[in-house]
Parts: sequence; structure tokens; C-alpha cells
Amino acid sequence: MLLEIKNLCGGYGRGDVVKGISCHADAGEVLCVLGPNGCGKTTLFRLLLGMLPQTGGEVYLDGKASRGLSPKKRAKLTAYIPQNHIPVFSYTVLEVVIMGRASHFSAMGAPGRKERELAFSALEKLGAAHLAEKPYSSLSGGQRQLALIARAICQSAKILIMDEPAANLDYANRQLLMDVASELAGNGYCIVMSTHSPENPFSVGHKVLMMKEGCVAAFGVPEEVITTESLEAVYGIPMDVVSVNDRYGMRRTICLPVKKMEAYHG
Repeated sequence: MLLEIKNLCGGYGRGDVVKGISCHADAGEVLCVLGPNGCGKTTLFRLLLGMLPQTGGEVYLDGKASRGLSPKKRAKLTAYIPQNHIPVFSYTVLEVVIMGRASHFSAMGAPGRKERELAFSALEKLGAAHLAEKPYSSLSGGQRQLALIARAICQSAKILIMDEPAANLDYANRQLLMDVASELAGNGYCIVMSTHSPENPFSVGHKVLMMKEGCVAAFGVPEEVITTESLEAVYGIPMDVVSVNDRYGMRRTICLPVKKMEAYHG
């Protein structure tokens, strides 16, 4: 199992934000993390990445307890793709992707031909090789996300942690990111991805962790976890889960808030 989270607790020093989270995901799987703003999704990711101290429980990365791992060893197992990233300096896309190799350098090391080839190969895998020499700061939101995913691939980590990667993207780029996540899982990566769209797990997710107030509201396969009852309990509004066929006959599931129509008084 690439990722095992057992009764994990932690926060920011004023009490635990994450309270007893347990779940797991393996190579070839996408674990989608759902929940309202403030429920602890980002805190959970920071605990997984070692950016916050654990106050209880344990995280196992490829069978190794994360507390015993150095930052360098942890970086070889987990890579982080943030929502948004604006560099301080004007790097090219290829230079940004090469930065993913930092954990593989010695203190005095520097990237060479091998690192450039690995970075270019990572961009090629995402169909983004044409962006290599462009200024990273000139890219669109969707292109920046592709560059950040390429950087994570270049890092050679087995677990890719994506914090709402589709946030602030238009509909076409959101779908592109979902397709990329699915393809990466198909290539053996373990993807952990938070999302505000509860229908996403039906198309790309193998497992779902639904959170509320820092706790596990539900964990399992999308068909069992994402129901009208669970969505209403977590988000606090009436919601329906509807299945329809698209134009190609593919069964699709949609989650949408609903509102009872008031009686019409003519």
C-alpha cells in the first residue's frame, strides 16, 4: 500500500484541526478528498507532506512511517501540486520542472543534461513539451497546472498530492486536469486530490474521503460514499445525486443543490 493514514491528528498548535483521519490508497488509484471550506482538507495535506507536526496517529508512505523520514526521503515519495504558484523570478517552464529534481541533488549539486532530459520527458508525457522554453509567468492557469504536474513527475515521487488543482480554471481546463489525473493513475501513480466538485470522483476517483469538521464523514468507493444523505449531512443543504446518459451513451453522475419551489400565487 503506497499510502496509509491511521487515526491521524494534527493542526497549528491551538488544538487539532484534523481529528482521527484514517484512509488508504495504492498505486493506480485516485483518492478524492471532499468537504466544505474549513473542514481540514489542506491541513490534512500539510500533515501528509510533513509541513505540520502530527499530534497522534501515523502516516505510512510506501510502508514507511513518515515520522522517521528525512525531508529528502519524504520528497522522493510525495510530490505536491498546489492550487496556484507564482514564481519570484522569471524562470522558463523547463527550469520550473527541473526544480522537481532538487531532492536528488547533493548540497553542492546542480542540474545537468540528465535533469533537462527528465524534465522535457515529463512535459512530453503531458503533451506540454511546446511550453518548455516559455516564461512560466506568461502561462495560463491550466498551463501552469500542467507545468506543476510535470515538476512533480520529474521529482520521481510515487504519491502526487493535488490541492484543488482545478480551482480557478475554466471548464475545459478542469476536464483536462481530471483526464491527466486519471491517466497518471493508469501509469501507476497514487493520486490524492481535493476537489469541490462531488461528481468528480465518479469519473476519476477510485476512493473518496469525505470530511466534516476535521473528521471522517465517510470513506470508501464513490457509489457508496457520495449519496444524497451524506452530501446533505456534510454540506448542510439539500442535494440530489442524479445519473444520466451523455450523447455517447456513457452513464454520468451529477451532484447538484436543490431548492423546493414555492407555491405560485397568481
